[in-house]
Amino acid sequence: LRLCRTAMSALGRSLRRVIRPSQLRVRTIGGHGSPEEIKQGMEWWKKVTYVSLPVVAGALVLNLFAEIAGSHHHDTEGPNYGYMKIRNKPYPWGKGDCNFFDLQCRRNE
Repeated sequence: LRLCRTAMSALGRSLRRVIRPSQLRVRTIGGHGSPEEIKQGMEWWKKVTYVSLPVVAGALVLNLFAEIAGSHHHDTEGPNYGYMKIRNKPYPWGKGDCNFFDLQCRRNE
């Protein structure tokens, strides 16, 4: 283990001699460009945010009114197909005809 550490240390020192600091690139996180271009991009995204927030808020309010008004009702039972609820043997819980997560059926037992 000690031999491995010394070998890695020697390798690091030799690489530092070969690669000069002037050759190392400084990476920018935000992308490429001058500070003015970066500031322009930031201002553009601020404008996009300020425009999109009212649109999203309006859609939220419309959806809320549609839900409160109850204009859209779902049929809770659904179609009764012949291949649904085929039981060859009862379930080990309850009376055996209800699925484990079918709470409506369990209430009706």
